[in-house]
Amino acid sequence: MSIVEPVLFVLSMLALACTLFIFVGMILNNGIKGILDLSKKPVKWMTGSFAMYIVLFAAYIWSSI
Repeated sequence: MSIVEPVLFVLSMLALACTLFIFVGMILNNGIKGILDLSKKPVKWMTGSFAMYIVLFAAYIWSSI
């Protein structure tokens, strides 16, 4: 096990936590319609951090094979 695997895992979990934090905040403030409005800056941050989670978690899985 190299140092890369835990780093990738921690970074992917931080990206997922950021995504979930923004998601819950948007639901509490704006409801479901706020989540679907792609022109809002928090929604762009949420989708970007979720994409980063997917890429980092795939890299983690690939590095652990």
